[in-house]
Amino acid sequence: MVLLVVATVVGVVVGTQSGALSLFGADEGERTQAEPAARRAPITGVPDLPQPVVPAVRFNQRILTLPEMKKKFGKQDLHLVDADPTRPTTFTISSFNVLGSTHTSKKGAAAGPARAARAGALVRRKGVSVVGLQEFQSNQVGPFVSNAGGFEVYPGTSQGSLNGENSIAWDPDVWDLVESHTVGIPYFFGKPRQMPYVLLRNVDTNRLAWFTNYHNPADVFGCKCGGHRVAATNREIALAKELTAGGTPMFTTGDMNDRDSYACRYATAGLHSADGVTRAGGACHLPGDEWIDWIWGSSQVTFADYDRDYSTRNGPRISDHPVITATATIAPAAEDCKSYTRHGTKYWFCPDPTA
Repeated sequence: MVLLVVATVVGVVVGTQSGALSLFGADEGERTQAEPAARRAPITGVPDLPQPVVPAVRFNQRILTLPEMKKKFGKQDLHLVDADPTRPTTFTISSFNVLGSTHTSKKGAAAGPARAARAGALVRRKGVSVVGLQEFQSNQVGPFVSNAGGFEVYPGTSQGSLNGENSIAWDPDVWDLVESHTVGIPYFFGKPRQMPYVLLRNVDTNRLAWFTNYHNPADVFGCKCGGHRVAATNREIALAKELTAGGTPMFTTGDMNDRDSYACRYATAGLHSADGVTRAGGACHLPGDEWIDWIWGSSQVTFADYDRDYSTRNGPRISDHPVITATATIAPAAEDCKSYTRHGTKYWFCPDPTA
């Protein structure tokens, strides 16, 4: 009787055949026979419940592969670029008449390469990535490039010593060369001299920009060159309008051997100078401290930190000209571009201004 009470409290089942009492319930064989399968609870003790129905995931548009992206945007004349076109392009630009080796006395001419080496080191210290060079003679190219940190130069020595005297140099870690050209500019006594213009692509932002560099003739060597400077400026204005017609930014550097009259005329090409020359509504604004060496930029460009460094005239001497520098910023070109995001990565497709 005592055992039966314990069994009732614990909730065990007393076997019906053997009469044996188990505190752990009937053995499995007996439970199987005693309870129909439909009424047995799961071993886990969790009752069977209806499972929720999860609807299938549907995408309104399939994610494109990279080749499919190129094909899609290629139909719009847009091309994949390596960088983010929403970022501005900021760099230091310079104009520098380095004083050619033969433009001094015979004794001084021997120092031309050494002066060019110091010029290259100075440009590097200032963080310049593009520089327009005048009076840049063939024996000065190597020393300048070596000390500037391996700049690339056009035309340098590639088109003869005279045409290379006006060259453009750039840091290949910052810029890639896309196109290179020369244009005939009236020089001393009106004789044409080939002067360079190049199209460079910024490595970080993929932004394209034209760079031109000139040396207009001075009133020396018996040349009354005012008329030739006017003719040279007219040719330079025409090229500026041609190069900027498609919306590509443009820069001009150079020793123009002229100040106000040149500046107000060159501004008619739609450019403004790093030291503040602008033209609007037919009126020319002059900052009041113009110099014969210039840096210009088109409408997409803003300038800051304009500087003329006259220490180049001190010992050890580099040149009879100051080195001109400015911080240039080209506005982003994203308004002409389209993007596509694939798995969290944004791909940009932009027009090719060279097409």
